[in-house]
Amino acid sequence: MQKVSSQQGLKFINQQKILNLIYNESPISRVELAERTFLTQQTVTNIVNRLMEDDLVMERKSTAGSRGRRPVPLVINSGKMFAVGVEVAVKYVSAKLIDFSGNVINRSKYEVDVFKEGEETLACIQNAVNKILKSIPKKSELKGIGVSIQGLVDSKQGIVMNSPGLAWKDFPLVEKLKETFDFPIYIENDVNLLAIIENQKGSLMNSENNLVLKFDHGIGGSIINNKQLYVGSSHVAGEFGHIKAFSGSEAYKCHCGAMGCLTTLASNSGLIKNIEVTLEEFTSRVREGGEEETKLLETITNAIGVALGNVVTFMNPDEILLTGKVIELLGDIVVPQLEEIVHTNVPESCRNIKLHHINKPLDESILAGKLVIKKYFDVPLEILSLK
Repeated sequence: MQKVSSQQGLKFINQQKILNLIYNESPISRVELAERTFLTQQTVTNIVNRLMEDDLVMERKSTAGSRGRRPVPLVINSGKMFAVGVEVAVKYVSAKLIDFSGNVINRSKYEVDVFKEGEETLACIQNAVNKILKSIPKKSELKGIGVSIQGLVDSKQGIVMNSPGLAWKDFPLVEKLKETFDFPIYIENDVNLLAIIENQKGSLMNSENNLVLKFDHGIGGSIINNKQLYVGSSHVAGEFGHIKAFSGSEAYKCHCGAMGCLTTLASNSGLIKNIEVTLEEFTSRVREGGEEETKLLETITNAIGVALGNVVTFMNPDEILLTGKVIELLGDIVVPQLEEIVHTNVPESCRNIKLHHINKPLDESILAGKLVIKKYFDVPLEILSLK
């Protein structure tokens, strides 16, 4: 982000503080904003007036109390602000236009058998977004485009480092999209995106240190440390699927080149490749009491549980959120067993850990749109130059 002068930076930061508070804690009055931000009431009034002139904030009708007229509450004018969220998956691109209340205004989807080239994937995104942009009354009301990606992502540089299913390697996605769209563009790994949104206004709001693990086509993970996303020195932190979990006859070769990775059996792609059965078929046989499948599920569950126990002991998170197709189909069986295994395998000081799961499909295009909303209300201290 480009540096600005100290005076310009402080002015913008003060405005973002006001916007952020109105977004997160509305309805809220000017008096409360001044108290919370330590700004003068005149400064708050000036900022709010500008925001109202720009149709970003509006007043709600105040109600009279026993001591007279109450302060006028302020809320975000969510119907005048929009975001586009895009999910880029192995076999499709899905885009949705949402307002800042999360309501879906329009949608589009392009399906493929396989993405053969990176430019083909890019073209699908461009087509999906262009199709729904016609629904926006004013171009200025679109505040950005968010993209959820399965793969390794450097979100700060706007680069997809590696996503074999999307035919991308070191692909400058943000730069490419900016050639077509003149809006702020944000990209993020799908599991990191879920962690960001759940920690902001979801099931992990009250957690400071947590893990989000997705068991789906592959296995992905995200680490939140002191409410900050931790990606590691090369953006591969949280790759839970490549923990070594199986040995002997159960140690299949992983696409990463190693043997016995968790993803070789605990993901849909692993089951298809090594057991020659889809997740749906495997689930059906487990629920029908199939002896081999039930035994294999016990092996997989124990491996996940032991791996989780090691991670909990090492990192000491307070919560773990489990999601993905595997959890949707088998969570009622697997999650209670995982809780027992984890609590058995961690020190007593770590047994306050809470495991919970999402047992329904997530709309990642809406999550990507919510990333735009979050970014719009963030207070970007890095713009402030102290030179």
